[in-house]
Amino acid sequence: MAEVKFNGFASIKAGVLFDDPTDLNSNGFIDDEEMILGGFYDKDLSFKPESVFALQVYSDLGEGLSFTAQLFAEGRSDFDVEARWVYLSYELTDEWKVNVGRMVLPMFYKSESEKIGYTVTGNRLPRSVYDDFDFAVVEGVRLNNSTEVGDWTINSSFGYYSWEGDFGTSNGDFNTSFDNIISVSAEFNYDWLTLFAGGFIAEIDFSELNEAVIYPGIDGGAAAFGLSATETQSLKDTVQLSGDGQYYYIGASIDYNDWLMTAEYADYGIKDTGDTFNEVYYVMAGKRFNEYTVLYTYEEYDEPEDLSSLNGFSVPAQAIGTAIINNLLTNKFTTQTVSLRYDFHSNAAFKVDVFNSKPNGSNESVSGMSFGVDLVF
Repeated sequence: MAEVKFNGFASIKAGVLFDDPTDLNSNGFIDDEEMILGGFYDKDLSFKPESVFALQVYSDLGEGLSFTAQLFAEGRSDFDVEARWVYLSYELTDEWKVNVGRMVLPMFYKSESEKIGYTVTGNRLPRSVYDDFDFAVVEGVRLNNSTEVGDWTINSSFGYYSWEGDFGTSNGDFNTSFDNIISVSAEFNYDWLTLFAGGFIAEIDFSELNEAVIYPGIDGGAAAFGLSATETQSLKDTVQLSGDGQYYYIGASIDYNDWLMTAEYADYGIKDTGDTFNEVYYVMAGKRFNEYTVLYTYEEYDEPEDLSSLNGFSVPAQAIGTAIINNLLTNKFTTQTVSLRYDFHSNAAFKVDVFNSKPNGSNESVSGMSFGVDLVF
């Protein structure tokens, strides 16, 4: 029988808004970005949305073979336990290792540790980049490499995966699949400097969403404007959401003499569809003072309007296509956060965040705060 090791992490956090969400951009309704932190908090103090608990199981089976599983529960999901990670690892050589099973898709710098609050300086990673993607955990195979070149340590990965499940949208949840996901990531570390980049491509099937939301909207507009059947079908083919998905990120991190700075940029979307590519980034800078750390974060989420795919359509068809595409543009915001971290214990930290967020193009904003304890064991 192999030895089994247990470790884990937990976060007990609370948050509150100083203001009620309002129609800051005056478009007639409250957008997702006006629901600060995705609507986690309101003016009533709540401990549930960002509290988490996880228990990780690891077993070294010998001869290079090991097993890892992570049981994970979030307050926002009523602490229902799920097997977030379940995979086998096999060491091919001292530098190469292969993972097979259910694991995190390496789609940004801190994919592997984003849920471990203790590893984050503030209460959360910037949500402009580290959003709660439904497809963040996938099934497949990943080849990992760790090597040294001079004074540099290089960690890289190459993976092939798939994902199927309910994809949450403002119009509801729809069954979606990501097939033939191919990912590449690399991290270059030299003492106090880390450079990183990566991304993935995938075949994305949003057929259920197309049939339930996109096509009925086009059919209704086509009937009202008297579009021909040929142009109506062509418009459907242009603004539907199934196609080749692309995601890439790039950035750098500095930890020098207790000065901290990290910047990360990501760009993603579905090619040749009505999905406008998202352009998101954050910059954070801070300073450690013994057991205290102060951090400032600026982040932005933007979906620039791109109607070039509608060129060549009739004016009525362009109007219908524009309405469909703009209805998909829900995330445009900037957020500024000031964080204070106090490492009062070797395995625990108390944190306070004060944040202010506003939709792009608005002069008004909504503010709030969150606080809590992150720990590892």
